[in-house]
Amino acid sequence: MSTTKKNSAPTSAHAGFARVLPFLAFAWIGLLIATAIATLCPRFSAFYAVYLAVTLGLAGGALAFLDAIYRRGRASLHPAFKKFLGYGLVLHYAAAALPRVDWAGDGTIGQGRVTYLFVLAIICLVAGLALFVASGRPAAYAGLGLITDEEARDKALRKKRFAEDRKKGLLHGTLEWVDALGFAAILVIVINTFVFQLYEIPSESMVPAFLMKDRPFTGKLQAGPRVPLTDWRLPFLRQPKRGDIITLANPRYPENQSVNLKKYLSQLVSMVTFTAVNIDKYLPDGSIKADPLVKRIVGEPGERLMMIDDVLYAKRAGEQAFAPVEADKAWANVDLWKLDPVKRSHVELLPIDEKQRSTLSAWDARRKSADTAFLAASISASARALLAKASAPKAEAFMKDLEKKRPNVYQVIAADRAGFEKDDASGVNPIAAAGTRADDFAIALEAASSPKFRAAIAAYAAASAASVPAADAYSRGGRALNLLIKDNLLMRAAREAQLIADGLVFDALRNDPELSSLNKEGGELDYYVNGQYAGLYDERNFPPFPTGDEYLGPHQYFAMGDNRYNSLDFRYRTGNFAVKPLDPADPASVMYYSNIDPFALDQRFIEGYALFRIWPLSRLGAIR
Repeated sequence: MSTTKKNSAPTSAHAGFARVLPFLAFAWIGLLIATAIATLCPRFSAFYAVYLAVTLGLAGGALAFLDAIYRRGRASLHPAFKKFLGYGLVLHYAAAALPRVDWAGDGTIGQGRVTYLFVLAIICLVAGLALFVASGRPAAYAGLGLITDEEARDKALRKKRFAEDRKKGLLHGTLEWVDALGFAAILVIVINTFVFQLYEIPSESMVPAFLMKDRPFTGKLQAGPRVPLTDWRLPFLRQPKRGDIITLANPRYPENQSVNLKKYLSQLVSMVTFTAVNIDKYLPDGSIKADPLVKRIVGEPGERLMMIDDVLYAKRAGEQAFAPVEADKAWANVDLWKLDPVKRSHVELLPIDEKQRSTLSAWDARRKSADTAFLAASISASARALLAKASAPKAEAFMKDLEKKRPNVYQVIAADRAGFEKDDASGVNPIAAAGTRADDFAIALEAASSPKFRAAIAAYAAASAASVPAADAYSRGGRALNLLIKDNLLMRAAREAQLIADGLVFDALRNDPELSSLNKEGGELDYYVNGQYAGLYDERNFPPFPTGDEYLGPHQYFAMGDNRYNSLDFRYRTGNFAVKPLDPADPASVMYYSNIDPFALDQRFIEGYALFRIWPLSRLGAIR
C-alpha cells in the first residue's frame, strides 16, 4: 500500500461523519465561552486570569484548527487537532479548579457556588471528551481522506499506515513518541487517582510489615477515590476494618486557602511534568512534609480504646468493661530485637533491647501489684524521716567538702537547690515539677536549711495519701507509678539525710549498699517513664479515647503504626511535648513530658488500602 503527501479525496462512505465534527467542535467552543461567562467572577484574581487565558486560548486554538482543516483544506492537521484536544481538556479542567479553590478558600463563595462551578467544568470536560472520541474514530480519518475505507475497516492496515507515517522523518517520529509519553503520563495519573498507586515508605513506623524504602501496592478504587482537584470523592466500595493497612492524607496539616491552592497547584504541576516535580514536598519551616502516611486501622466506629503496658483494649457501648483486642497482638511490634537477623539488619533504630524489656516487664508487674495504701504510708514515713534527719550544720559541711573535691557535682547540686527555691507561677510543687529526675541530694540538703522547702516536702508526701479513687485501669496505673516514683525518691533522700547527718562525705555515700539499690531503682523508674529521652510511658499507654461517654463516630477510626515505639500516629495530635501529671488527682503528682493526645481518623482522609508489597523484589508478597 502506497501513501502520498497529499490527502486523498473524502470517501463517500465517511464524508458525512467528517462533516459532523465541526458542529461538535463549535458546540464545545461555545460551551467554553458560555461557562466562562456563567462563572460570574465574584472577585478578580490571578487564578481567575489564568482560567480565562486558558479558556480563551483553547477556544482560539480550536477555531484556528477548524479554519485550517475545513476552510483551507489542510486535513493533515486533524491528528494535531485531536492531540490539542486531549491536552487541552486536562489543562482546562485544572485551570477551572484554581479560581474555584481560591474563592472558596477565602469565603468569597459558598459550597453551593463551588458545586455550580464544578458542574460547569464537568460540562466542558464531557463535551470535549465526546469531541475527542469522535475525532479519533477511523471514520473521521477516512472522511477527511487521511486513510482509505479499507483502512478504516481494518485495524491492522491502520497500524501499518501509522507505522509508515512515523518513518517520514526524525522530527515527526520524535513528536509521536513525546505524544505517546504524554498520554501515558495522563493515563498513569488517572490510574493512580482512581485505581491503584505505589508509595515509598519514608520511616520505620510500620516495621516489620514495611521497612524503609519498601513500596506497597495500594488499591484506591475500593476506598472512594477523590475527584481530582476537588474535595469530593466517590463512595467507599468497602468500609475500612480493623487490621487494614491504609494510606491516608496527613490530617495534622491545616486546610486553608493557601494550603489548598498549593495542594492543587502541586497536582497540576505533577500532571504537566509527568509526575516528576512535586512542589508540595516541604513545610513552611523547611522540613519534609510527611504526606501521605501509612498506618494500620486498630479501632473501629462505635468503640472506645485504651492501651496499658503495650496491650490495646476496646469497649463498645453497653459493654461493662474494656477487653483486650486479641487481633492487635498479631501485628503490634515492640520487641524488634526479636526479628530475624536479616530483617533486623535493615532496621536503623531498635527502640529497646532484651535487657530493657526485662526492666519494663519487672516494673509492669510491680505497678500492677502495687498496694497504693501501703505506698502512701511509706511515702509519709520517708518524708518524716527525711525532715527529722536533715541537719543544717552537717549539710553545710557536706557542701564545702563537695565544692573542694567534686566541683562539677557541687555546681549541679547547687543549681538544683536554687531551682527548688524559685517560685513557680503555676503553683506546681517544686519536687513534683522535677519529675523522675529530681535531684535526691539537693532534696536532702535543701530540707536541712529551707523551711519553705520542708513545707514542699510535706505537701509532696501528704498529697499522695489524699488521692481520690481512680476512674479506670489507665488512671490506676498512673497512680501506682506516681506513688512508686515518690516512694523511691523520698527513700533515697531520707537515706542520704541520714548518712550526711552521720558525717559521711559524697564519695562514701556512693558506696552505701542500700542507697545504691535505691538509686538503681530510681534510674529504672526514670527509664520506665522517659526511655532514653522522653515518651516511653506514652508509647506504651494511652487513656480511654474518646473521653467521657463518647465513642468513635460512624466514620471515625483509630490508626497506629505497627512499630509502637517509633510511630507518630493517632496517639499524638502533634509532636510537641508538654508537662503533664502522672496522676491528675494528686495535686503534687510527679510531672513528666508527654505528647499523648489521641485523636480520631476521619474516613475522608483515607486514600487507599495497602494490598501487598511490590518492592524490593526480595520482600515481594502479601502484607500481614
